[in-house]
Amino acid sequence: FSNFTADNRHLLLVAAEAGARHLFRVEVESGRLVQLTDDPAIAPASACPDPAVARRAYVLRGTEVLALDVETGAARRVGELPPPHQGGFLQLSPSGDGRWLATGRQRDAATWEIGRFDTATGAYHPVLTQGFRLGHVQHHPSAPVLFYVWETGGYAPQRTWLVNADGTGNRPFYAPTNPAEWLTPLKEWVTHEAWVAGTGEMSMVNDKLGLMLVNLEGRARLVREGRYWHAAPSPDGTRLVADDFEGRLWLITTATGEARLLATGLRDTVRVHPHPSFDRRGHYVQFHTGRRHETVALIDLRTLPPAP
Repeated sequence: FSNFTADNRHLLLVAAEAGARHLFRVEVESGRLVQLTDDPAIAPASACPDPAVARRAYVLRGTEVLALDVETGAARRVGELPPPHQGGFLQLSPSGDGRWLATGRQRDAATWEIGRFDTATGAYHPVLTQGFRLGHVQHHPSAPVLFYVWETGGYAPQRTWLVNADGTGNRPFYAPTNPAEWLTPLKEWVTHEAWVAGTGEMSMVNDKLGLMLVNLEGRARLVREGRYWHAAPSPDGTRLVADDFEGRLWLITTATGEARLLATGLRDTVRVHPHPSFDRRGHYVQFHTGRRHETVALIDLRTLPPAP
């Protein structure tokens, strides 16, 4: 999901200040950077903007869910996630109307759980448990459906999953019809998944073929062949932005697969992940440059000259 606020005015990011990591906002028009949190108990990487309320973001302080005023930095306790848990929680993921926050956690040595937090009542509702490590929990932008992966640090026999918000209908998401073409033995070669806000599809990187869009029934279409690293869709699904292993950034039209080069030199060190994405209106591409020092950059797509 986008880390722009609902009104598209601010970008939320995590950065280090005096050796500690905190949540910051950046005013898109001016570039002004403002620190929002200074409590060491707050997990800034857990934060997500409320997609329905411009000034609101949610963040975890231990097991507490806080509503954060993006303008003032004031925090209000909304509720608490119940025990048991080992370690922290996954990043909060909002429903399209901001009513629900999905997250995941490890319950014990052999059990992981996905649940939803009701921002109106403060109640936590378990959705499902699994006997493998969960990751990438994402609330569908319009349907009561959650996406998650079997997190192995690489690839899994069945990596991508869907479950209904009430805990029913747990099922594999992307089930290829031609395993010889799309898979290798014991591995599902898709990763870096992101919902398309306006269509309800999901973009995925297929390491064997290229970039694809998948609908809720698991039917996939290849958008563009090639070896890409990360990708994310525009809100209306008409474009993808993707980076590759040569440090190049591409803008790709989903209807035709046509690609336009936006930037180069984005992988000067092996630790840099550009991880590009869009704002909420499809005006900007956001990415991490990794040049000289860690930098978050924006490209205003409205200012691009005509394609040659």
